[in-house]
Amino acid sequence: MVRKQAKAGSSEGCEDVADEDKDARLSSLEERLRKARGDDPADSQGDGAAPDGSRSNALGIAFRIGVDLVVGAIVGAIIGYAIDGWLETKPLFLIVFLILGFAAGIRNVLREAIKLQGPDDGHA
Repeated sequence: MVRKQAKAGSSEGCEDVADEDKDARLSSLEERLRKARGDDPADSQGDGAAPDGSRSNALGIAFRIGVDLVVGAIVGAIIGYAIDGWLETKPLFLIVFLILGFAAGIRNVLREAIKLQGPDDGHA
């Protein structure tokens, strides 16, 4: 609406209003992006407590580690039980695939731990 009023006047006034409108929108966008990223100094806590995002992220990683171990063992047990039923060799393959499932779960946990540590500067 401001642009319509400025258009009725000189063209120079229209450009000023449009530039001011763009500047206001741009600063508003930058402020919203800072808040979304968590870079806003006004949102930081002065008592040294960790932000909610890092706590929930750590909790999610902990749950994922537990789930990786359990799911690997369960999948291994199911596969072993199925093969034992098919070949009638109970409990040979159940035990073998249960151990393989645990090993796969531990491998996934180690892979996640290495990923969390980030790049290693000591080894090239």
